[in-house]
Amino acid sequence: MAKKYNCEINGKKYFRKRKTVGYDINGKPKIKYFYGDGEKDADRKIDEYFTRINSGLEVGNENLSLEVFMHKWLWDVLYTSKNTKSASFDKHETNYRLYIKNSPIGQLRLYNISSHPIQLYYNDLFVKKELSSKKIYDINKTLRKFFNYCISEHIILDNPCSLTKIQIPGNADGFEDELENEDNITVFNDEELEIIKNNIQYKNDQDNTLNVAIQLDLVTGLRKGELLGLKRKYINLDKCTIKVVNTLKLVKVFDENKTHKRVLKLTTPKTKSSIREIPFPETLKPILKQYFIEQIEKYKKLGLKFNSESLIFTTSACTPFETSNFSKKWAKFLDSINLVFKKFHSIRDTFATTLIRRGAKIIEVKELLGHSSIKTTERYYIFCFPEDKSKIVNLLCDFII
Repeated sequence: MAKKYNCEINGKKYFRKRKTVGYDINGKPKIKYFYGDGEKDADRKIDEYFTRINSGLEVGNENLSLEVFMHKWLWDVLYTSKNTKSASFDKHETNYRLYIKNSPIGQLRLYNISSHPIQLYYNDLFVKKELSSKKIYDINKTLRKFFNYCISEHIILDNPCSLTKIQIPGNADGFEDELENEDNITVFNDEELEIIKNNIQYKNDQDNTLNVAIQLDLVTGLRKGELLGLKRKYINLDKCTIKVVNTLKLVKVFDENKTHKRVLKLTTPKTKSSIREIPFPETLKPILKQYFIEQIEKYKKLGLKFNSESLIFTTSACTPFETSNFSKKWAKFLDSINLVFKKFHSIRDTFATTLIRRGAKIIEVKELLGHSSIKTTERYYIFCFPEDKSKIVNLLCDFII
């Protein structure tokens, strides 16, 4: 049967139907017109409209695309929220800009969005774009947060990116991948540690910034940002403790045109568990006292004052270290003592594994490292030196006759 049409708009034929969709404050009926490609299509649109109303969903947003509304969510909600950290916004904005905007899923209409096209897009990112499973999981995390907001605004009923509906693509038989990653734990062995210790002793005739930073990190396991964001007032020499409340980061700062530049900024740590107090050995106390005197003189030469608000570790100009510049100093140090390069985070890894090898309890190590979950700390227990494994196996030597 041929489709029926009863109106024409801009040269295109439609079947138009009118329905009462409510009443105003005076009891006057509100009329809405529905236009379809034939009578059945118009009826379908009417059914969809009233289904959304009956489900408690907002109406009038039927043509709203994922890309458009996600942009509004980023800038009108997340960017202005006091609960959104700079690093979190940076991550979500980057995921949107690189993987959602102008993408195959960006033009999907929110009102009838489903998991399947998103799943196909993820598969394509994994196979054709060779994006890692970890990165796709991160993109999905951004989308999941966005769709949760859409649910709260009654735009959709459920989350198409929940992990019960979406499968992150990857290699299920990826034993090789598991070995390769191993959570990226790298540590210094005992011989390497001895070389490092012999080359970071305090010297009165030089800048001891890097030497003291390494010594402090070896006995506290601070993250690099936590170390570089440490203020004088958070080191208690009497109690031999450090309080971690800040981390130094390069973050994006946006202007009114939504263009950005990166600036160094002291931020609060990612999780509440990262805000912690860490004791350090008494043997470090005289070194820190001497180092603070050095800093007072360093600041004075530039007409500045080293006080409780001053950062402990700064450049020769008494400015905060960019993490990349500090890493270069670290790499240069390792090269000068003929050690193969390991990232600065390896000191933190060494701190954790050394405590474990010497009998520390997992809950104690967790608290010192500031992990939010004990599962994160457990990976240091899984990672141990081959000689340690041999000692464990030898505990069963009496089983052999």
